[in-house]
Amino acid sequence: MGAQLIDRTPLNPVSDTRAQLDFREACKAAVRVFQLSEKYKTAPYPNAYAVWFAYSTKSDPALVAEIDELLLGQDSISAYDIELLFQAYLAEDQSVFATHDLSQAIGDEIEEVLSVIGTSLQQNSAFSDTLTTLEQDLPKAAASPERLNSLVSGLIEENRRMSAMTLELNQGLSRSQSLITTLSEQLDEVRTQSLRDPLTSIPNRRAFDKTLEEAIEHAARTREPLCVAMADLDHFKALNDTYGHEAGDVVLQNFARLISTSADEPRLVARHGGEEFAILFPGSQLMTSYNRLVNMKHLLSKTIHQLEGAPAPLPAVTASFGVAKYEPGMTARELMQKADKFLYEAKSKGRNRVCAAGIG
Repeated sequence: MGAQLIDRTPLNPVSDTRAQLDFREACKAAVRVFQLSEKYKTAPYPNAYAVWFAYSTKSDPALVAEIDELLLGQDSISAYDIELLFQAYLAEDQSVFATHDLSQAIGDEIEEVLSVIGTSLQQNSAFSDTLTTLEQDLPKAAASPERLNSLVSGLIEENRRMSAMTLELNQGLSRSQSLITTLSEQLDEVRTQSLRDPLTSIPNRRAFDKTLEEAIEHAARTREPLCVAMADLDHFKALNDTYGHEAGDVVLQNFARLISTSADEPRLVARHGGEEFAILFPGSQLMTSYNRLVNMKHLLSKTIHQLEGAPAPLPAVTASFGVAKYEPGMTARELMQKADKFLYEAKSKGRNRVCAAGIG
């Protein structure tokens, strides 16, 4: 957590940048990506490439600020940190692409259904014309057994042909219905996953930003109180470096579970990036939110973090919290910056504490 306040306005940085960069600029950025990969010893796999590309083009100030902080005094950046950055800032672009592909597939299948129905209507019209012709010829054929037999045979054949086409139509529509249902379920799953952090299974930054905007609109309309908190695990990088990223994952999962279950309803807890978490307290006064965070802080300090197969638990882990109250006219960015300011204050005062306006 650095001194610089991070602009947390929701962005879609990669897609925006791709639209703006011309070929020559994109090539220059690609060269820069490989230079950074070599300098900081990160293999340019797809996720790492995406992170360095966004960093090179400065498409997201928050991403750039976090990488700059990670690189202070360092000659390398771990694959784990790269993955955290990707999940925090760029993973939503992948879900956007997946959503687009599934939506396109559903649209294509619906067009196919409409085409089949159109063909069926044409065939029904042709069948109707044939029946009309047979009906007109029937009186003339009554006097001739051969002619009558020919008309009846034609009617039977036309009926068989129509039955076969109807069966084929029904089977095609049934297949399309099944496929559209499957694609719709996959689309719902992608949309759900795009709002969830894969490691902790709690909402991600994208989900939080969306809910925060809605909460601010509600608070502005109803004048109900609203508080937002930022939480950051203390010395998390040192824990990762000492005990490994698997240990870090366990701590992140435990912390996410703790703050999700120890805050009274209604509220939203989200992983906002790396070891940072955001907590939304709609309808809660500042002191009430502060006390809830103090309770979370105490619970975390007493939590035992046990790595599977390890002979002893990990050392105790603490967290710092900053909480801010919404004031009329505030934007989501301003409210988050205010909470971030108090989080930085908690860090600068020695960590393992909660800070708010006039408290802590």
